[in-house]
Amino acid sequence: MRTRVLPRFLAFTAWLACLPTPVAQESFATGVLASEVRHLGWIVYGARSTAGDWDLFACRPDASEHRPLTWTPDFSEFAPQVSRDGRRLLYRRLPRVETIDGNRYGAQGELVLANADGTGVRVLGPAGAWPWASFSPDATQVATLSVKGFGFVDLERLEVLRTLPRQGFFQQPTWSPDGRWLVGVANSYGTGWSVARLDLLTGEARAVNRGNSCTPDWFPDSRRVIFSWRPPGQTGNDGQGWTQLWQTTIAGDSRQLVFGEDGRHVYGGHVSPDGRYVLFTGNVEEDGDPGRAGAPMGLLRLSDAPILGGDSGELRGLYPHANRGPVLTLPAGWEPCWTPHDIFDQSRAPAGEPSPAGSSSPATLAAELRGRGTLVCSAKTAAGDWDLFLLRPDGSGRHPITRTAEYHEAGARFSPDGTRLLYYRLPRSEAVDNNTYGTFELVVAQADGSAPVVWGRDYPWASWGPDGRQLACLTPQGICLIELTHRAVVREFPRRGIVGQLVWSPDGRHLAGTANGLGSFWNIGCLDLATGAIRAVSETERYNCTPDWSPDGQRIVYARGIIPEQPGHAELWAADTQGASRQRLHAEPGHHLYGACVSPDGQYLLFTRSAEDLGKVPDITMAIIRWPAADAPDSSPATRLDLGQGWEPHWTATEILK
Repeated sequence: MRTRVLPRFLAFTAWLACLPTPVAQESFATGVLASEVRHLGWIVYGARSTAGDWDLFACRPDASEHRPLTWTPDFSEFAPQVSRDGRRLLYRRLPRVETIDGNRYGAQGELVLANADGTGVRVLGPAGAWPWASFSPDATQVATLSVKGFGFVDLERLEVLRTLPRQGFFQQPTWSPDGRWLVGVANSYGTGWSVARLDLLTGEARAVNRGNSCTPDWFPDSRRVIFSWRPPGQTGNDGQGWTQLWQTTIAGDSRQLVFGEDGRHVYGGHVSPDGRYVLFTGNVEEDGDPGRAGAPMGLLRLSDAPILGGDSGELRGLYPHANRGPVLTLPAGWEPCWTPHDIFDQSRAPAGEPSPAGSSSPATLAAELRGRGTLVCSAKTAAGDWDLFLLRPDGSGRHPITRTAEYHEAGARFSPDGTRLLYYRLPRSEAVDNNTYGTFELVVAQADGSAPVVWGRDYPWASWGPDGRQLACLTPQGICLIELTHRAVVREFPRRGIVGQLVWSPDGRHLAGTANGLGSFWNIGCLDLATGAIRAVSETERYNCTPDWSPDGQRIVYARGIIPEQPGHAELWAADTQGASRQRLHAEPGHHLYGACVSPDGQYLLFTRSAEDLGKVPDITMAIIRWPAADAPDSSPATRLDLGQGWEPHWTATEILK
């Protein structure tokens, strides 16, 4: 008997071992949820940008296709609402120096109306005007709430059409999809912080949930409300308890837990337009944490509710049959909303609000750039070192490819075919300097940062050859062309005064670099590889630096710097290889512009912006503009897409990010 039972037992245990682990099961379930919601419209939300202000962003409900809607470093934008037809966007904006208040944000700053993709911005009044505005179902009006009561405002004429008494309401009113009700937070039902609803036909107000409740919103049927509630009797959080997500009817007679987690406040519930899912934020701090950086958003199926996150021992004792998930984790954000419509379909822009003829917007530019390859840059991390990051040209998909706390990485350049990457690494104790980074250790890796090989310090200012099989380096002895596989020197040239920032032309005929022997100051030199001759292509009476090539190898882009002892800022210029034809590409009062990189198709210009004249690199940002037309007037403002923090970026047509 034992000889028969043992094989069966071993086969059974082997079968058990093949079953998915709880972690794998959870990951699979989350993946299924993500695939369900991926194409169900867009989520729009406020979040802190890499520049430190708050901007508006959009992503698919599965967190893919992340992109910014606003790019205003002088303002913070927050609390977005997309109209129910998906055509309009309502939000508030505040000077960056002011802090968003989690309980007053609806009355802070200016109310702004725009197209759903962020274009067509229209500021509706001065700071504080039209507080706590909420779209009507047809987006022709907003309901507002001030100390004087409710006002219903025509958005075209900004005329108050009707008023109603406050009846204890003081924040967060939201208009129901059927137009019959408002739901908001009130303090006149025997306790503070109640959720109440207001009948717009009769003016009758009634409590929906009493005590410690906030951030209410509607189900699509207008018969139920989702809201945040901190039920009494909790022992956690020093006896204060944790805020949870709940749902109930508008009569308040059927409360049900949706999501809770001990150690986390849950706010900003927003039901999907089809009524099947709910979106929320959750964090340790109260009030949604807008004064800091927000918190990761979450998404779940309402059919899976109630769900309890984490250990939540106290909550699981109260709700032993609650599920553990799945919950899809989304980017950090605050006060999100969900629309089923394609907000980036320009044909759906509201009638009567077209963009001015010939104009554009950052959102339009971002949409153009979406599928045009991959960028790499160096940027300072939260730990204080500089790492390399990949991102798409529209700013989405940003993530680090080096994580070396003991080193800085800088000066990354893709190979011509986009499969490899070279960059420099320097000890963290060294300052990252625009003029010296290329003198440290050269590293060659795969384009995604994998398989790095450290070449050492014998290959300064390296640049890819046009076929990706050679490097040009600027050594103390001269310019060396080096075969990549065996690192053998195949040709040498005199330096001809070039001191840094060497770049090999895509057609293989020239080298460009920053030189100090062609005039009184730094100049852009162009070295002919056939003859060894060099000429200055920039003006010689001012500082110039950071050259790069157009894809056809016919033009050099560079930073045209200042004349010593005179005011001014570095600008982006281009010149032909003879220095006979120069063109100003872009200038910005108040910013120095460096590190120009032309897109692989020659249509766009990528660069860095700095308030300081570069030597040591401060915290600086990147941006993209379209390559200006030759006949464009110098005063014509370029549409600029800001990409957040970054320095010395480079661009490949290869799609590295999946």
